[in-house]
Amino acid sequence: MSSSSSTRDAVDTDNGHDVSTGPLAAVSHAFHPVESDDSVTLLSLKVPVMADEEPEAESVDKKPKKEAYFDICLDVSGSMAGSGIKCARPAMKRLIDHLIKTCGVPASRITVYLFSHKCTVRRVNGDDSDRWIDSISASGGTSFACVFNEVIKNTRDHLSKLGNDDVDLETTLFFFTDGEDGDTDIQARQAARDNLVKLLQNTPRLESTVHTFGFTAGHDAKLLSWITSAGTNSGCFQYIKESSEIEKSMSTTLQLLGDSAMETIRKIEISLPNDSEDSGAQEWIPVRLESDGVSGSAVIRQRSFKGDMIKWREYRGVSSSTSTVHDMNVVWLKEDDPQRIVGMATFIQHELLRLVEAINSIGSDASLTPEQKRARLLKIDEETEAYSKVLGVMSSVSARMKLKIMREPCMVACQRTRSLLQSFLTVKADAHKQGGSISNTSLATFNSLAYGEITEAKLKAKLDSRAGKNTASFAEMDQKVTQIVKDMDLDKMEAEESVDRLRELSCAFSTNSYIDALRDGDCLCMTLDVSRGAAAIADPSQIAIKSIFPTYLTSSMFTMALGHSLSQNNPEDVHGGFDRNSAASIAPGLAHENITAVIPLYINAEHWKVAKLRMKPILGYVVTLDATGYTYSQSTTVPFLVLAKALESYPMTEFNQRQLKLILETCDAIYQSSNSLRESTKTLVEKFCASHTQRTVDVITNNYVFLGHIICALRAGDITADGMNALWPKFEGAMVEEQMRRDMSWKVSEGQMGSVMNWFDIDRQRDIVVPGRRYREQHSAYVKALEDGNANAGVEAQYVALFNRAQTEQGVKSTDPESPISPVTTASQTTTEETLAVKPEFKIPDFDPLSWQLSEASLDRLNMIQNAVSPGVDKICRMLTMVRNPLDADFPKVVASLEGAAPTELADKFFERYSTKVKLATLMQAFAHTRNSDRRSVENLMTPFEREYAKGADQITDEALQFLKSLYLAKMNSMVNEIVAEVEEEYLKSKENASASTFLGTDNLSVAAGVLLEAKYRGGLGGRLATLCATSTMSLPRPKIQMLITGTYKGVKLFGDKSGSLEDIRWFPCKQTLYRMFKNYHDEFTFEEWCQFHPGRYDDYFAYRYVHDGYMDELPEEKKIEARAIFETRRPRPTA
Repeated sequence: MSSSSSTRDAVDTDNGHDVSTGPLAAVSHAFHPVESDDSVTLLSLKVPVMADEEPEAESVDKKPKKEAYFDICLDVSGSMAGSGIKCARPAMKRLIDHLIKTCGVPASRITVYLFSHKCTVRRVNGDDSDRWIDSISASGGTSFACVFNEVIKNTRDHLSKLGNDDVDLETTLFFFTDGEDGDTDIQARQAARDNLVKLLQNTPRLESTVHTFGFTAGHDAKLLSWITSAGTNSGCFQYIKESSEIEKSMSTTLQLLGDSAMETIRKIEISLPNDSEDSGAQEWIPVRLESDGVSGSAVIRQRSFKGDMIKWREYRGVSSSTSTVHDMNVVWLKEDDPQRIVGMATFIQHELLRLVEAINSIGSDASLTPEQKRARLLKIDEETEAYSKVLGVMSSVSARMKLKIMREPCMVACQRTRSLLQSFLTVKADAHKQGGSISNTSLATFNSLAYGEITEAKLKAKLDSRAGKNTASFAEMDQKVTQIVKDMDLDKMEAEESVDRLRELSCAFSTNSYIDALRDGDCLCMTLDVSRGAAAIADPSQIAIKSIFPTYLTSSMFTMALGHSLSQNNPEDVHGGFDRNSAASIAPGLAHENITAVIPLYINAEHWKVAKLRMKPILGYVVTLDATGYTYSQSTTVPFLVLAKALESYPMTEFNQRQLKLILETCDAIYQSSNSLRESTKTLVEKFCASHTQRTVDVITNNYVFLGHIICALRAGDITADGMNALWPKFEGAMVEEQMRRDMSWKVSEGQMGSVMNWFDIDRQRDIVVPGRRYREQHSAYVKALEDGNANAGVEAQYVALFNRAQTEQGVKSTDPESPISPVTTASQTTTEETLAVKPEFKIPDFDPLSWQLSEASLDRLNMIQNAVSPGVDKICRMLTMVRNPLDADFPKVVASLEGAAPTELADKFFERYSTKVKLATLMQAFAHTRNSDRRSVENLMTPFEREYAKGADQITDEALQFLKSLYLAKMNSMVNEIVAEVEEEYLKSKENASASTFLGTDNLSVAAGVLLEAKYRGGLGGRLATLCATSTMSLPRPKIQMLITGTYKGVKLFGDKSGSLEDIRWFPCKQTLYRMFKNYHDEFTFEEWCQFHPGRYDDYFAYRYVHDGYMDELPEEKKIEARAIFETRRPRPTA
């Protein structure tokens, strides 16, 4: 519910603006949550459609885009390592893909924050996002302050760019985290939180929503609860325990986002009567309406109100004061009104969340005494008791309702709220026991239950808002149908229709023919059995057409049977709910089939005038289980899925052929009435053939629906037969391969697919281990010979030569060496820089893809995979048959092709065109590209299916064979390189140990500098040398530590870091290493010098160490006094 906490400045109503009470009638249903307290009022608003809005178009409404930004914050700290980051990566990728592909959000408006002890900010860059998200790893500490500060900075930057128009800014934040904040700077942490809340909740012209996703069992429930409540609009929190739950959680979130994330949501302002002495002043409260643009809600607090009229006006940002002011009637709901009971249940759920945050605030406020905390908790007890009493009354009233359709939703709302209240009482009991603190377990349990209820309510509200768009048009439907039927000459139609056709096209329940149905303002429908998942609400192509039945029903008979069945049975047993695997039945058909859906038919032009109107509420119900849940995309999707199912009929009887024609003509009528669908179909066909990047699900949502559109386009003449024939070889193969790729993502597992080693019969022992052992022996012999050849030159001489060469290359003037070193021969000077040049002696076994043959086990595996994708391929092939023969005159050809075709027979014939190796190569490529991003990232796609199929044996030049060879070589090279890398790493590590020993023991600083030159970078050997310097005894410690930290010696730059940061000039060891150095070499440097060894300038720390470790005699007198004072301040005090 919207909160009235954020209000606009008061304005004068007598400023010359008209106050309208005319045709723009609006109403608000109101009630007080607690009857004895009228200072809190709940309003449920309904306002008229904006005067300048057009009725719904044949396609998606063209709403203005809004200033919306999306911030995705991913915790990459060490506590997220393992299951946390593993779950977060795919969830984040799916969210980004949805925002860009479904919502149309420009990539530039999506910002990703990767935070641990620091925060890295990155703008999303289209298809490249998947690749770098996969590379994200978790390590380090956690500081939420750093990410909060970056979000604040970014949002303020967006606000600074807002113009003086009526468009406000909306920001949506997504936090993927386990909520473990390890920041020890409590003041900075609290300041960042306060600043974030202040920005998100109290900034004019900014609306904000925060959604959180909690990972790992140890997530910080208190922190995540606070983050979720930080926005002006209520967000939702979801706890993801393991990767298997990602799909469900993200589906829920994406349903909430829908496809309108970039569309402007209408807002109004309301004003209650002013009882103050200044009667001219009004306080305007902004209310964000639902996506339907006509309904909304508000909670008015700290304001007594019992009136029957309020004012409202359109919210237009900075120019709201120019909007016309209208009257809104207030209707007070009675205690037994279902709307009040359900609304009150939702209100209590939100109040319990608010009270939990209040308890958290009490527990974390160190300034409160135990008595003050107890007093505040007692006030929360009073509020809880009041809501508990109200809930008891609501439950009692609900139970006495006589009508089941009213009683059930009220009882369910009360029961769920009661469960949430019980969980809250556990939280509150914890708080009383622990002085305001709440255990993480009880809070996590409450959060899971509370946000689950609220999220479900939001999803229902989304459907309800869609219903709001359709209710008005549905209410006018009967009047339109009556007028349409009145203009028909039904007696003439009946006389001209054949008796057999009237008998066949009649309702099985009422026995009325389709013409009799028209007399009643009704239409005839084909019966179906369908199932759907929750995703169908947003994407109707997710509905599954399980069967088409020979029974016909009128729409009114179907509705009547549905109502009767729902009153007698469990709803899930009637319609199947949102479960794709459900078995349900609304009514039995003529052959006792389980009917769960119908689709109105095009029988002729007159019947279609009524059927296309009746289709909207029917499709709304079939897809969303709510007749008012209709969207136009359902009309352009579901009938075409039915067409695809009809083409699967086996055997293709004469009756099935007549059904197929009815469905085809229905699809024709839908297609031809939509100019946007006709234009988009032609464009998509061209793009589909032009590039594999234009075939993924974000472009073509469903291949069966797309082919149905193409069939209708060919029948309508929008695409010519000659044009389609010219594209045919490429189009046919591309369509089959794309469907295979999509089906493999859920029909073929990695275990079923097997590895490259399985397919190519690679024996690790024979082909890798034994040759690798031989390589290791040869490498050891090579290194020994190399080192023996340079032994006479001396190790230190090599390092001096390396340093001298660096002086020359960097143009640094030479100085006299510290001590004479015997000259180094030319051959030995290259030894220290020489990388391992020995190549593996074992070679990758030759692979000839032409002579290579699959084993029996591989052939069995290939057949299994082919069988898994064959149903989808067969369905595509059946639809392609009609694409080749789309016209009515071609119908006998279609029937001849499908009449005797058993299931998967057409798929088998398609696969028979190609050799075993071509099929294997194509299936392996498709499996590698099951993710859309992987398919789009490929530049040169292997496309053997997209050309005329080859005649004769495979050729070595065939791209399929070359693709197989590339897979073999890639796998073999990968395993060989692992052996080589392992041997080289062992060699380099042994060399590093020798180098470290030389650095610590040498008395020649040019030698020490040479060791650092060979190390090249401060990481790796450089970092290990720093640790060794701190923990080991070494000669000349002062100059060696100086050259290690500064990275220079005699003007020569010793390290080759290329980051461009200040660290290239000066490097600082960590605090632990620095303390170890101090402990061993405290007398080598002054107090000031030690402080300079870290950018944090640990003055206090070193002063403390001088006193604690007993080195005070090394300090001058003035420093001794300062150090003693610091020590006394920092020293832990004994407890009483």
